[in-house]
Amino acid sequence: MQFVLIGSLGVLALGSLALVQTAAQAPVPAPVGDYSIERPFAEGGRVRLQLASGDYTVRAGASDRIVVRWDAAGDARVEDLKKLEVDVHVAGSMATIVTDGPTKHMEFTIELPSRSDVHLRMRAGEVGMTGIEGHKNIRMTAGELTIGVRAESLGSAHASVTFGDLNADALGISKSGIKRSLDWIGGGTYALDARLGAGEITLSEAP
Repeated sequence: MQFVLIGSLGVLALGSLALVQTAAQAPVPAPVGDYSIERPFAEGGRVRLQLASGDYTVRAGASDRIVVRWDAAGDARVEDLKKLEVDVHVAGSMATIVTDGPTKHMEFTIELPSRSDVHLRMRAGEVGMTGIEGHKNIRMTAGELTIGVRAESLGSAHASVTFGDLNADALGISKSGIKRSLDWIGGGTYALDARLGAGEITLSEAP
């Protein structure tokens, strides 16, 4: 009986140790909240966005700064935050915004001066762009791209989707299927060139 009791205690101790190890290895949720970077930047400049796949809102903000915010709510983990890289570099009238790392469970908001030229490169995800007046050059491999446009401000617009939908209600055009594209000439100032491999482009009418 003494041997059995000692064995039971040993099994109990081993079980407790296993539980402690399992708890230590479990992913720890990231603290909920907003994280941000802010840099001074005058309107009328050019902004390069080199973005990791994810969910982004690009919108007009203050006329004298760039603000990048990201929300770690949901399934984000502490390890995700440690590996995530967000950088905003400004040199005169040129700004570069870079995100890299595990962005799957992050939601980003990028605020730019409303008068900014935007050059965006991203593999996959969702991008919504509103309130930005300027030249736009956008390339995405897959996902959803929504841009608010004012037809009267555009001098030209090109948009294309290899596989998917192209909805340009702001320009009176809607297409779907394979290799859909549009070329539009207007009387405004700015050029829009948006190209997507697979997914959906929407050019909605900006207020």
